[in-house]
Amino acid sequence: MNKKYFFNLFPNEDEFLIASIWEDLSLCLEIDYPVYGSIFLPPQIWTKLHDVCESINLDVLTLGLTPYSEKQLVIFTPKNFNFSHLEEVVTYFKIDASNKFKILYHKDFLGTIMGLGLKRETLGDIIVKDNIGYCIATNDIFNIIKNNLEQINTIPIKISTISTSQVPQLEFKEITDTVSSFRLDSIIASIANSSRNISTNLIESGDVLVNYNTEKSKNKIVNIGSVITIRKKGKFILEKNLGENKKGKFKILIKQYI
Repeated sequence: MNKKYFFNLFPNEDEFLIASIWEDLSLCLEIDYPVYGSIFLPPQIWTKLHDVCESINLDVLTLGLTPYSEKQLVIFTPKNFNFSHLEEVVTYFKIDASNKFKILYHKDFLGTIMGLGLKRETLGDIIVKDNIGYCIATNDIFNIIKNNLEQINTIPIKISTISTSQVPQLEFKEITDTVSSFRLDSIIASIANSSRNISTNLIESGDVLVNYNTEKSKNKIVNIGSVITIRKKGKFILEKNLGENKKGKFKILIKQYI
C-alpha cells in the first residue's frame, strides 16, 4: 500500500498518530506476525482500518472494554492467522471506590487517572457503576495505575483485575419498526420518527454518521450491525432484520444507547 494514500485516508487526524499506525501495519506485513500498538483508537480511525486492510491481506482485531466500546486497541494480523493470546495484550480491571458518603462519576475516575501523567489514548473506555470504575488498559499502563493510584477525590480505592464477564454491559432501549428498504434515508426516518424529507435533510446537512463516519448519501444501504449516530438525537445500532411482511416491508430491531 502506498504511504501517501494511507495518510490521505485520515486528513483530519494527528499525523504522528497516523504515522505510528502506519509503522505497525507495515511491520505486520514485513514479519508476517501480529503487531499491536499501545493506543486505544477512536472509532473514526479503527473502522476505516478494517476497510483498508481487506485489500492488503491483513486482518484487524480490536479490543475494547466491551464489544460496543468506542475506544479500541487495534491488532494487525496476517490473514486468517490464529492469534490465540488476544486478551493477554490488555488488562481488564476495576477501581473500587465504594463508600457511604460520596457518589463518584466518570469524570472523577478519568480525571484522577489522567492526573498520573498518562495520555487519554493509553486508556480505553470507562464504565462507572455504584462507585466502581471498570477499565481496560495495556499491561504496562495498568501497572502504572495500580502502583500509583491510591484514592479518587479523597476516597480510598482498591484496584483488582477482572474477567471480561465482570464488566457491566451497556444498557439499550429496544425499538422495533418497519421500513420499506435499508436505504439510509428510510432507516433515519424510522429512528428519528420523522418523514423521509426530514431524514434526507439530516443526512445532507452532515448530522448523520454511519459507523462513526459522516454519511451524506441518502441512498447508502445500511448493513445489519451498523452504528448510526444522529447529532442531538443519540446513537443507535441496526441490530437485526426480523423478516419481511406481506406488504414487502422489513421489520427491524434497533437498539438505542441509553
